[in-house]
Amino acid sequence: MNHSDLNLGSLPSLDTPHVHQQGTQHGHQAQASAAPPRVSTFNPGGNPNESSFAEHVGKGTTADVLCESLDISMAIGVDDVIDGNIRIGGKKSLVIRGTVMGSIECAGRVLIMPGGKVHGRILASALWIEGDVGASGKPAQVDAGDLHLGINSKVIGDCTYDTLSVAVPNRGVRGQMIPRSEADHG
Repeated sequence: MNHSDLNLGSLPSLDTPHVHQQGTQHGHQAQASAAPPRVSTFNPGGNPNESSFAEHVGKGTTADVLCESLDISMAIGVDDVIDGNIRIGGKKSLVIRGTVMGSIECAGRVLIMPGGKVHGRILASALWIEGDVGASGKPAQVDAGDLHLGINSKVIGDCTYDTLSVAVPNRGVRGQMIPRSEADHG
């Protein structure tokens, strides 16, 4: 399969409220909408309360626990492989348990769960990693407002961030960790 952009135009708007219906998977079903999804511009250094993981890091929260409290727009399952780019607007979250072989741009939060893998560039307001980003010989480029390297995380590539938190044990970073204040002036 060739790399191509994942076209979300046929899906309802990501800003469409969800309604509760009995018998639907996870109790949520999006309302139909003719409008294509609206992708917001990434705004590093924006309101930290909208995307910060600080409250969760301080409590020792894991990605599995955090996942239960988020408004999730898209989830990539354990056996799923996305061979293309993903763009998500709004303040919703993307949860990755499978593999993404392309770039991710998300105006909200991205959680890479244990076992999840991303082999491409990641641009997100907030990024929580407990899986793998990048690969040997194919480093990733990470740009996140709020970056959390969780338990057992592994990153191969450079990371630019506004705020950083690191849990131990982790499997390390092979690349540069660049605070945005230095990246903007370098």
